[in-house]
Formats: sequence, C-alpha cells, structure tokens
Amino acid sequence: MASRRKLIAGLGALASGSAAAVGTGAFTTASAQRTTQVNVAADSSGYVGISANGPYASGTGNGQLELDFSSSNSQGVFGDGKGLNPDSEYNFDNVFQVANQAAGGDVRIICTTSGFNLDNLEIEAVGGTGLSSSPQSLLAEDYTDPVNAPKLVQPDSFTVDLTMETNGSTDNAAGGTLTIHAARSNEYESADFSSLF
Repeated sequence: MASRRKLIAGLGALASGSAAAVGTGAFTTASAQRTTQVNVAADSSGYVGISANGPYASGTGNGQLELDFSSSNSQGVFGDGKGLNPDSEYNFDNVFQVANQAAGGDVRIICTTSGFNLDNLEIEAVGGTGLSSSPQSLLAEDYTDPVNAPKLVQPDSFTVDLTMETNGSTDNAAGGTLTIHAARSNEYESADFSSLF
C-alpha cells in the first residue's frame, strides 16, 4: 500500500512538471497604449532649476544654459580680450544658480565634465543650507561615496563658482561640456547615480 502511494505521488509530480514545461496557455507578449504627459521646460523652470546669474551664463534658444568665457561672449565683459591667459588661474564667482524646484524632498547634485583642455577645473556650490560646507565641490571625482555629495534641500538653491587653471597652450577650444546630475536623496545610491563616484 505504501509503495502505491509513492507511485501516485510520483506521477502527480511528473504531470505538474510537464505542464510547466509545455506552458499554461498564457500569452507570450502584450501591448497596451496609454496616454503620457511630459512637459519639457527651460532649464530655469525645470524641476532642478538651472539659471544664469552673471554675465558668463545665458540661455540658448532651446532653453538650455550656456557658459561663455570666450571673446564671443554676448555680454561684452571681456572687451578686446581674446581669451584666458596661458599658465594662469581664473576665478569666476556666482556664475549660475541651481535650485530644487520639485516637491518631494532633498536632492543630491554633482557634476561631471568632458572635453576641457585645462590643467584644473573646480566647480563649487556656495550658500545652500543643505551643503556640508560652503563652498563645497560639485565634481563627482571628488567623492567616493554618494552620501557625501552636495545636498540641495527643498525648496532651496545654491550658486556655482568656477575656477579654471589654464596650461601653457594657447588652445582656442579649451572649453568642454559640464553635465549636472541630480538624484533624490533617498535614491542617490541607484546604479545610474552611484556609478559616477
């Protein structure tokens, strides 16, 4: 009697295993169309607001912030000058402002750079109440742990100072791209954000 029960139990297990292998008749793929609303705003009006403060920053036609330290600066701040001197250090204060304009809490802000032909570039946040120090570096390369990255409480803002140290070259294209990264404080350890550290 005992061996018969074992045989029946074994057949039941075999039957359920083969049903799983063949499939249950459920669908393989599905597609459903839904309405999605997304507003794309100018940098100054975004959830992370980025706006010009001084004569070195201005908005482009598509609402993005552009920094211009060249002789073509539309504000005319450099007069007849053609560019930064070689082997020199220049400090530019209060270049632009970053604001936390989205409801829902604090954000961490860091910057990455690419393409600059400079000996040194420093980007610092000044004046925000969530900063651990003022000024505090915004460069991702200065941090090994996202928990130490500059925090921008909501609502609050800080201004950004830049220091550029030129090398001996008289390269006419020493500039590059500055990318501002933001993540909510409770999510800044996600793969996309923490990979920058």
